[in-house]
Amino acid sequence: LAARRIIWGKCLNAGQTCIAPDYVLVHTSVQNILIEELKQAITTMYGSNPLHNEELGRIINEKHFSRLVTLLGQGKLAWGGQLDPKTRKIAPTLLIDVPLTSDLMQQEIFGPLLPIIPYETFTDALSFVRERAHPLALYLFSEDKEHQSQVVSSLLFGGGCINDTVMHLSNPRLPFGGVGDSGMGSYHAKNGFETFSHTKSILHSKTWLEIKLRYAPYKGKLTLLKRFFS
Repeated sequence: LAARRIIWGKCLNAGQTCIAPDYVLVHTSVQNILIEELKQAITTMYGSNPLHNEELGRIINEKHFSRLVTLLGQGKLAWGGQLDPKTRKIAPTLLIDVPLTSDLMQQEIFGPLLPIIPYETFTDALSFVRERAHPLALYLFSEDKEHQSQVVSSLLFGGGCINDTVMHLSNPRLPFGGVGDSGMGSYHAKNGFETFSHTKSILHSKTWLEIKLRYAPYKGKLTLLKRFFS
């Protein structure tokens, strides 16, 4: 289930969405299992040769295609990697052993490349996210209520899902927006009305009462105020 939903969210529009998963954090004990499940999900959705599947989108232009080809070479290939410059298609690709300082881990990918990053403890995973720019979206796959609470309450991110990807954007009643590096403010529904509206502040003063203490000269007025409030 997790693998299918991750691949679905990653490969919408060939990964060219701002809320696609940029990487997957997985516990070392289940890393290989997850990779196999991700492979199966890719094959089920896009076949054994994704480049010939009409449901796999093209990269928008040659510039971004070339950028993704460069990023593809920054990790060890675990699955996929096929590409076609003529059609600007890149197969859904799983990458492991990715240097954390590489552009692949420092940029928003906007393509069907998915780095798999192992962790030892859940605390390590939380620290990994905190050490990076606040994401626009974050997705947690876990039935552990404590882990769910920790992620929602202790990490800064725009929005996301528990046990799914991307679907939070489909609810028109939920606010959508980033935090810090991923943006400020939110829109959709009431939040959109408030964000794109301007609240005008007006003070209407009375004319029948005038307090002259606010006007210069101020000599002696401070002493008078102190006496009044003492």
